[in-house]
Amino acid sequence: MAPTPELDRYWQQWLLQNADRAGVAARARELVLAVHDLYKDDLSDEMLRHEIAEITRIAEVRKAEGHMPFYQRAVWRAAAVLLLTGGLSWLYYTSHNTIAPSGKGQEITMGQEMLIKTNATEVEMTVLLSDKSVATLAKGSSIRYPRQFAAGERQVYLTGEAFFDVAKNPRQPFLVYTNETVTKVLGTSFRIKAFEGDNTEMIAVKTGRVSVYAKKEYEISRGAKPAGVILNPNQQVVFNRKDNKLEKAVTANPVLLAESAVQKEQVFDDKPVAEAFDALGKAYGISIVYNAETVSNCMISAQFSEENLKQRLNAICQAIGAGYDMENGRVVISSKGCN
Repeated sequence: MAPTPELDRYWQQWLLQNADRAGVAARARELVLAVHDLYKDDLSDEMLRHEIAEITRIAEVRKAEGHMPFYQRAVWRAAAVLLLTGGLSWLYYTSHNTIAPSGKGQEITMGQEMLIKTNATEVEMTVLLSDKSVATLAKGSSIRYPRQFAAGERQVYLTGEAFFDVAKNPRQPFLVYTNETVTKVLGTSFRIKAFEGDNTEMIAVKTGRVSVYAKKEYEISRGAKPAGVILNPNQQVVFNRKDNKLEKAVTANPVLLAESAVQKEQVFDDKPVAEAFDALGKAYGISIVYNAETVSNCMISAQFSEENLKQRLNAICQAIGAGYDMENGRVVISSKGCN
């Protein structure tokens, strides 16, 4: 929950020495995150042990009923034991090291596989994904995602509210998991609102087509096509937790279809492109990396109001014949310069 360089070195060394248990360690980490989300306001040692025991018990019951083909009882027990021993290691290291308080957001890594960003600020937070997709997190929201998407599905996990602008890739579906729903797209823009304390979860579509499923039905479908709801632009669906039902409707609130609650108007009148990149980075709270010498002769004239981040980046890059990638949470500009 609060990594330090010492902790990272400890677990990397442990994984090197116990390569055969890497899968167990990964599942144990998922248990830690699940328990923390449930009791993040008051997570005592007793609560931790109780929740581990309950998770293991339910897993074994579901295994006996034939609902868990991918896990063996011994593996779940090992995961629980590993979680407890990991907790002791965490206590040891935190008692010997001072943990610095978090700043605007949090970034948590484990073997550089998964990242977690939590927006603890009063303004929106822009999260850049490795496939050029962009997530705009509302206050009090959190997203968990891989540093680099592997082959197959692009999966992210959301708690709270976010607007997604997903890069199109028909061969690699993009899935957003919340507590109650799974949203599946190939490339589109949409908003999800799924705070833990709310009675409903909402998905509203701005562009493209989105498929929404109840999470439980999606997970037990085991490869078969589950029943869900297909949304087109300006449509939304609400999942009622009490009735366990998806209800489709037309979006009545235009704000839901906006990337940001604050309109970021920008005007560049024959300005150096470096100045435009710097202003764009400041407006969205992101890092845009470029070679200042290479673009020193590049000028830009543009006016933006309702355009989103990707549209602005594409417009500026096309104007100077440049391209960009999203690497390690930064926008990296590639340019041959201007004559």
